[in-house]
Amino acid sequence: MKRLLFDVSTNVMFVGYSKGDILIDFSIRIATRDHAKYLVDRIDQVLRRNKIKIDDIQEIIIGYGPGSYTGLRIAVTVGKMLAYTKQITLRTVSSLYFMTSGYEGKVVALIDARRGHVFSAVYKNGKVILPDGYRRLSDLSELPEYKLARTVFIDDRHFEINPKRIIEHSTIVDNIDDLTPNYLRRTEAETLHDQKSNT
Repeated sequence: MKRLLFDVSTNVMFVGYSKGDILIDFSIRIATRDHAKYLVDRIDQVLRRNKIKIDDIQEIIIGYGPGSYTGLRIAVTVGKMLAYTKQITLRTVSSLYFMTSGYEGKVVALIDARRGHVFSAVYKNGKVILPDGYRRLSDLSELPEYKLARTVFIDDRHFEINPKRIIEHSTIVDNIDDLTPNYLRRTEAETLHDQKSNT
């Protein structure tokens, strides 16, 4: 089966192409706030490099959060658009899991959520020990799941991808229209709006 895999939850944009559970090719782009302009182009580059078309893809797997609010919206929007227009099966997986799926042993996966908070999870050889959460960084060391684990703060130098684990851990999207990013926290705009509404 030919699959397209991508995640845009951090400053690392990852776009991969796999046959079965083997990663055949991939593209990485490092940026801060402008992934939106490049995701579709990077997908096209990977496909063209391998002499295939989007119509040849049978499944798309996207990291749908947590992470960058804008990045998650981009990934979900592009995933939904391609799946709907080309009738391709769409699957989702945690972005924390996606970007640390290649590590062995016990791993604490972290994405900076600002103001002393992180999006975090703990995995051991691909299995979930502590599910995705929005947590205070300073509180993590108190959790029993955190003990004796390798800390991976996901960025352009710290990520490992394992397509087999991503495929096994992903979930089929039954209704594309209902799919929304897994933000795990409210946006600042929503919080400010509620504060103003309550005053």
